[in-house]
Amino acid sequence: MDKPVSVGPRALITYGLLGWAMGAVVVPIYIQVPYLYNRVYEVPSAWVGVILLLSRLIDAVLDPAIGLWVDRRSSNTNRYVFPIVLSVPFLLLGMAGVFFPVGSTPVHHAASLMVSLLVVHLGYSLVSIAYQSWGAELGNTDKERSTFVAVREGVGIFGVIFAVSLSLETHGVLIYTVFVAMLLAGLYVLLKYSLTPADYAGQARPAHHQSTHGIPVGSLRRLQQAIADVLHPLSHSNFRRLMAVFLCNGLAGALPATLVPFYMRDRLGLTDADQWVLAVYFLVGAVSTVFWVWLSSRLGLAWTWLCSIVITVPTFALVATLGEGDFQPYLWVCIVTGFALGADLSMPAALVARVIGDNGERGSNEGTYFGLWNWMTKLNLALAPTVALGTLQWFNYSPDIAKTEAFKAMGLLDQLANDPLIWMYSLIPCGLKILAMVLLVFSGLGGRPQAVPANTATHRSAA
Repeated sequence: MDKPVSVGPRALITYGLLGWAMGAVVVPIYIQVPYLYNRVYEVPSAWVGVILLLSRLIDAVLDPAIGLWVDRRSSNTNRYVFPIVLSVPFLLLGMAGVFFPVGSTPVHHAASLMVSLLVVHLGYSLVSIAYQSWGAELGNTDKERSTFVAVREGVGIFGVIFAVSLSLETHGVLIYTVFVAMLLAGLYVLLKYSLTPADYAGQARPAHHQSTHGIPVGSLRRLQQAIADVLHPLSHSNFRRLMAVFLCNGLAGALPATLVPFYMRDRLGLTDADQWVLAVYFLVGAVSTVFWVWLSSRLGLAWTWLCSIVITVPTFALVATLGEGDFQPYLWVCIVTGFALGADLSMPAALVARVIGDNGERGSNEGTYFGLWNWMTKLNLALAPTVALGTLQWFNYSPDIAKTEAFKAMGLLDQLANDPLIWMYSLIPCGLKILAMVLLVFSGLGGRPQAVPANTATHRSAA
């Protein structure tokens, strides 16, 4: 009889180490790039928003197709290896272009950013879809699934902390060098030592979803079948409901991520030396994943996620009342919301893996599900800078608005009405979080934690 797989520290770290490099990709693009290219390279904020939106939309179109391609690869081997390896040159070249733009004028810098983002997004799509799909096939219970996700995202947070702790305009070479080293190290450990889907091959694996209309003939029919296969996960109501929650919650997180450098400098009067407050936020998020995984084993994935959103809304609403010099209250807001971040990191992707299993498609359609999931993630991240930066420019936002005597003399409600930064950074995200709470409560995704399947048999130990 096959020995059950032991989900020990070695199995978790060898799978999760690559997450460090992935985290180090996300932070420069979504937090540092808008500020860097607007304030340092003098690219108009609306241009930066449009570039981020267009590059993401172009890239997002490919995500579902990449997921389908990953699923249709040979099931006789680990179909996730080749896409992950293929991503490496795109990530290396794209991140180099983001960190070190070519040209000497804002127009040149804008064009360089656009090309670099297209390249790095393609690499990130390849690695993230394959990497997430790989993890979705590891573990048989809610706790095991959320643990693999939590370790992957928690390790990724340390990549985030490294990148956010250093100024991109003055430490670009160091950030890029360490990113390259961790990308190659994570890739080597993953391919050499990590658990693979084959270690869970004792479970029955259904064949990949196929069209019920027979084998198509001709290019048009092949295209129709490919589109149907790409959209197949949306035929399940549980996945549609989960996507709706994720859309609201993800956009609520992407808007503040875009504007946090503006808020810290313009509203609170903080300097580059205070960037460590963001490192605290992410560090607390990484550490708190342990608590959220424990809680999910008792409440279930959906209710655990809901608890974190309930904590976030009233806490983050407080930032609307802060002003210049309010560093300590802002630090406490970062600690509390960072604690809630741990659930945002671990619960949603674990819920996707749970939904795949509930729909009887584990081992066959992970890439397709995560292709659509990544498409939604990128839609959030594409909309956020466009909406946020475009709104600031539309209302003629000035960095000195909160420092004028006329503004300080206003009451709180008048200040809120006259400061678009507060609306986009705090109030609208809180409203989106509340909407996500309502959708999650009525989604039907709650329930008790999933027990170990009775027929689970696995091949080897990896303690």
